[in-house]
Amino acid sequence: MRQRSAQGFTLVELLVVIAIIAILAAVVVLIINPLELTRRSRDAARLSDLDNLQKAINIVVQDSVNGGAILCTGTPIPCTGRSDTGTRVLNGGGWVKANFTGQTTVTIPTLPIDPSNTTANHYTYYSDGADYELNAVLESTQQISKMANDGGNNNAAFETGTKLTLMP
Repeated sequence: MRQRSAQGFTLVELLVVIAIIAILAAVVVLIINPLELTRRSRDAARLSDLDNLQKAINIVVQDSVNGGAILCTGTPIPCTGRSDTGTRVLNGGGWVKANFTGQTTVTIPTLPIDPSNTTANHYTYYSDGADYELNAVLESTQQISKMANDGGNNNAAFETGTKLTLMP
């Protein structure tokens, strides 16, 4: 009579391997923290959008014969706009009230919007006709300190522009 040789894994061996894999996966998820990485990515896009928009607005104001009056095109002064409720057009009718259409040195296809673009996370524009302010709320733990240290009057938003105390 022949003896059969045992091949395969026992249930205990399989359970031990599954437990080790689960522990390693949990450690990797805790170290990498995909939610924080997503928040950081959105914050990087926000900071880049506001920086590019600030540069474009500054160029429009410098090239304008009207000076600061171009900051509230077609609307009463002071003017304001939000990316979650306004359009993305560049003629002063979008959420940013500056008119970019007559400029040859500014090349932005449309106004940027916040990566989340919700009522909680959106870009805000405010101008008194002579100065302007752009705001965004940052959400990653790495970038959140920038909101309190940007020189503006709102510690709950990142502020940039020519006068950081315009927006109430």
